[in-house]
Amino acid sequence: MTDLWTCPDCGRQFANRNQAHSCVTISLDDALEAASPKAAELYESVVAALRKCGEFRVHPQKTRIAFITTMTFASVRLAQRWVDASLITPEPIEDKRIAKVDLYGPTSFASEVRINDPGDIDADLREWLCVAYERGLQETLDPSAIVEAVTGRTLERLRVPLASKVVAVRDELGLAVPDYAAQAFAAHPLVVARVAGETLRGEISEAGLLLVDVASLDLGEGDPVDVTLAADL
Repeated sequence: MTDLWTCPDCGRQFANRNQAHSCVTISLDDALEAASPKAAELYESVVAALRKCGEFRVHPQKTRIAFITTMTFASVRLAQRWVDASLITPEPIEDKRIAKVDLYGPTSFASEVRINDPGDIDADLREWLCVAYERGLQETLDPSAIVEAVTGRTLERLRVPLASKVVAVRDELGLAVPDYAAQAFAAHPLVVARVAGETLRGEISEAGLLLVDVASLDLGEGDPVDVTLAADL
């Protein structure tokens, strides 16, 4: 297993040294005591399914309970009558149960599925959990992977949060888009971008530049900005 870096403040371990994270943690007992009996039951069902994939660590936080091997590979958020599970997989999960998909890197699709009953953890979901488990071990991590263009139902649910900056290409200003994001939207380059609190419509060019009205954002070349992309459908 890869040597892990341990945060000196909270004791949480990460694959990357000085990984940005929240040090706010709570005990698992406190997290489950605050949950409804139904949510606690569903949590235990998810854990039981994960145990069949292999060993992992449990890290309760204020808003979720994360499951970690070398990296975080899954998490659950506890509601009153259900839990929402997020699974990191190298490719998007094509299933009508997937409520949303966040893309964090070329092999980091975070697919969210709602679990209302222990019976919802069927053979398909158990397989997704184990695929995510392998991703947590970094067995399917590939920073240089090519992302296939996302289409159909997955495109409707896709969000891509990223750290960008204003760049100039010829006489245009735009926002830099990493290769994996441009590849994901290759079949539908028209996007809605949430930028600096504003919602803008634009297009990802073949050069990997998000063409939006940068001037309206009061930003200049080289300025950093956080962006969340979704398909403009």
